[in-house]
Amino acid sequence: MRATASAPGKVILFGEHFVVKDQPAIAVAVSLRAYVTATLLKEKTIRVYSRNLALSREYTLPPADDKNPLYPVAHAAFTVLNKLGAYHGISIEIDSEIPPSAGMGSSAAVSVATIAATAKAMGEDLRLEEISRMAYEAERIVHGRPSGIDNTIATYGGAIAYRKSEGFLRLNVDFKDVSLILADTGKPRSTGLLVKRVLDLYDAFPSVLEPIYYAAGRLAVEAAKMMERGDWEAVGALMNVNHGLLSAIGVSTIELEQIVYAAREAGALGAKLTGAGGGGYAVILCKRDHEGKIIEELRKVSPRLLKLNVENTGVSTSL
Repeated sequence: MRATASAPGKVILFGEHFVVKDQPAIAVAVSLRAYVTATLLKEKTIRVYSRNLALSREYTLPPADDKNPLYPVAHAAFTVLNKLGAYHGISIEIDSEIPPSAGMGSSAAVSVATIAATAKAMGEDLRLEEISRMAYEAERIVHGRPSGIDNTIATYGGAIAYRKSEGFLRLNVDFKDVSLILADTGKPRSTGLLVKRVLDLYDAFPSVLEPIYYAAGRLAVEAAKMMERGDWEAVGALMNVNHGLLSAIGVSTIELEQIVYAAREAGALGAKLTGAGGGGYAVILCKRDHEGKIIEELRKVSPRLLKLNVENTGVSTSL
């Protein structure tokens, strides 16, 4: 039996890094998706092929961690096989629109889609909370100490406020008057290493970092209110403050600063790094009737721009 599933990527608008220490964060699912096709095999193996990475790997059951980029996918598929009591293997084929190492939740989207497709191929539909929980375990292999926001947004879609100790709250937000633009620094980075570096800084200077984390949490709460009211001027101003807090904990770069300031000077409502920082992408919020001028200026400082829509559909499956 064969099944296909897809899950969206995400953009964090508020709270990255701070969410790891149980501060709230806000993320939106975006219109780039990871697609996974799962096909049952008679052999007791897991075969994984990624079109994007041009990589393939075959694992015996249970799969052993060989530090290959495809191992977390095999682990996610095996978790489903094991849960559902399967005595066969599975082939996983990945085709993702989400750029890797960009802070857009590519690995979580692949994990979520893999889990959903594997279960569907076995004739089962897992509950969304099960899919998210199992994807979180796969994310731990990739990122070490993930926040949990990536697997949550990939599973449920839409706009959410998330806190580790409380779970997520779906936000009722209308994005019709504004655009989200992602600007690439052209510089990849490791989320796991950056998360560890920030946590090490927190552990070294807790009395200094705690007020910054608290401020980021209050900022996210206020931003959620402003988003639901449609006060985009306020949302943009809070994005700018959030970027300053992220710079304070050491995750911005020269390339990110150039993009952020170019966007603001061109008339953006707000601009900040998104994801782990250290490279990757900046997210720019602008009025739809101003996006042309802003894109023109951003092309001078960014090798790649993505204009995105918010995706209300989370993980979906089909046979």
